[in-house]
Amino acid sequence: MALQLSGGLAPQWFTPKDADPEDPTPPRFLLKPLTQVQNMEIMADGEITSGGAFIPSHNARVKMLSWGIQDWQNINGPDGAPAKFSPGAWQQLPWDLLRDLATEILISSVLSEEERKNLPSQSASPETPSDLIATTANGADTATTPTPPQ
Repeated sequence: MALQLSGGLAPQWFTPKDADPEDPTPPRFLLKPLTQVQNMEIMADGEITSGGAFIPSHNARVKMLSWGIQDWQNINGPDGAPAKFSPGAWQQLPWDLLRDLATEILISSVLSEEERKNLPSQSASPETPSDLIATTANGADTATTPTPPQ
């Protein structure tokens, strides 16, 4: 059988799980899954636990965020005015939100569309997993919970 190249996954809007369900304009992030080469780089920059879970390093999470966050909506700057998205602007977001965004980027990059559909939803966006540990097609767990900054 011939090898089929990866077609890549389209970016999808992600609404954080702690967004107010009554808010008509919650913050949203356009997240792009990693390419196969980016995914290999992330997987090389982390640890695999004795249980088979993958824990990315801080550097791996920073790479995922810089590659994966493509845009945002309903984010205000320090002055209360809408903040325009620009590369690197994500660095001003709270660390726990960055953790959730990195988790979502990794999960969307390693799980098939069918596997993502079978995970419980973490946000108001469809097909968004909630667990910080995902199981890949080959059965390996992928843990993505980062350590908070000191």
